[in-house]
Amino acid sequence: MSKTFWAILGVTAVLLAALVAMRPLLPIDETRYLSVAWEMWLSHDPVHLTKNGEMYTHKTPLLFVMINLVWLVTGVSEFSARLVGPACAVAMVAGTGLLARRLWPQDPAIAPRAMLVLIGFPVFLIYGSATMFDALLALGVLGGAATIWRIGQGDHGRRVWIGLGLALAFGIYAKGPVIFVFLLPLLLGMRLWAPEPPHLGAGAKGFGLALLVTLALVALWLVPTLATAPPAFIKELLWTQSAARVAGGMAHDRPVWFLLALLPLILFPWGWSWGLWREISAQWRAEPALRFCALWAVSAFALFSLISGKQVHYLLPAYPAVALMFGFATAKRHTSFAALPLVLVGFLALAAGSGHLPLGPDMAALTPLWPLTLFGLTLLGLALSQWRGSRLAGNLTAGVGVALAVHMVIVFTALYPAYDGQALATRLAASERQGLAVTNVEYNAEVNFLGRLTTPVALTPDLASLTEWAKAHPQGIAFGRVAESPLTIPPTEVFPFMAQDWGLWPADAISRE
Repeated sequence: MSKTFWAILGVTAVLLAALVAMRPLLPIDETRYLSVAWEMWLSHDPVHLTKNGEMYTHKTPLLFVMINLVWLVTGVSEFSARLVGPACAVAMVAGTGLLARRLWPQDPAIAPRAMLVLIGFPVFLIYGSATMFDALLALGVLGGAATIWRIGQGDHGRRVWIGLGLALAFGIYAKGPVIFVFLLPLLLGMRLWAPEPPHLGAGAKGFGLALLVTLALVALWLVPTLATAPPAFIKELLWTQSAARVAGGMAHDRPVWFLLALLPLILFPWGWSWGLWREISAQWRAEPALRFCALWAVSAFALFSLISGKQVHYLLPAYPAVALMFGFATAKRHTSFAALPLVLVGFLALAAGSGHLPLGPDMAALTPLWPLTLFGLTLLGLALSQWRGSRLAGNLTAGVGVALAVHMVIVFTALYPAYDGQALATRLAASERQGLAVTNVEYNAEVNFLGRLTTPVALTPDLASLTEWAKAHPQGIAFGRVAESPLTIPPTEVFPFMAQDWGLWPADAISRE
């Protein structure tokens, strides 16, 4: 490995760690996932996942196991746990560089360019620094894509198909069967890019072998889980939550055009360079690696657009494909229009920071206003740098600068305390022995890890259940969002969390209401 390769990884690691330090543990995703990892730590059971004491079916166990392994070294620590996701993102950058060497062995300069393109996407930096599953899944996708490339180059032996099975199993352990969304199109569309694809029969046998390896490895977790699970859990794990994500009915249901509408943001800043697209188009027929990456990226985008449940970060495992294409095309200087959105948003931020653009009630946390002014000036400076610099350096500076500027606003405005649940969790932890209940909210264990709670929080969705709980726990504390509380008595304490006021009510006061 070259010094440039390791230097890029080092800078990426420092950058992602800085982003982690600049924001609180974000509800509801990061707080929920660390609470699941915390309950795994308490139970010493890496097989049966729980959330607030109830079985948890929405994710597979690999990320939680990795966090627990880190805790074996560091002790239970929020910051060390939050570095697991970014470490996967650093490995994702490394995997992109290694795959570039395999796709273009004749041009080693493409690898560092593709790595720099990847870390220049603000979406990658923001979600890659989060405690989520997408960067971890991307490692399985990268391994699977590299293996499929080898198959398309004429390596049809058993070992390569077994390698594909390992990659698929890794992806399932990372985030479930969604890895097939990224890899199956590369297999099925092999004749669009591969010079030596296997014959249909040989390919079917090879893929069958890969599936057998995958199923055997996944069974190591799935069989003991299902053997001790109730029927409702089995149905939820194997069918309901996967089918509902495709057909609709779960969280994050979006219209089919959702990702298309966000495409300018998803591809910022590299996608704003018309010359890069033109260079890719010009080399399309001569470069099978470009067709390979395009099929990877476009098929993932199209399939997730058709799937009902979708989020921008679901596309993170497709970002290496886009980075590889743009890394190939950035050998030449191209005109970019990425400065235009920077200028537009920069002036809007300056107007808001100076009070000329009133902020609505939903933006009340963006105070004081001076960080917005600084944010606007930063974006204008990035626009100037992007316009005057080379396309690689200019776009890289713009992308990294936007991610840092957004986090600067989080640090210096009320956004940080508005979403930081540590004060609330610490107060609740002091009353855990007396009993805790949450009322009238869909509770996702937001404070279980933050408060290091060792017993589940009671769920009391209405006044009747809350009153019954209060009578059984006369010294306990109930908490919930003040604006949605079923109680008429005011809370004794109020804490900001999730950009709302959360109140605490003593159980004896609830019983007397």
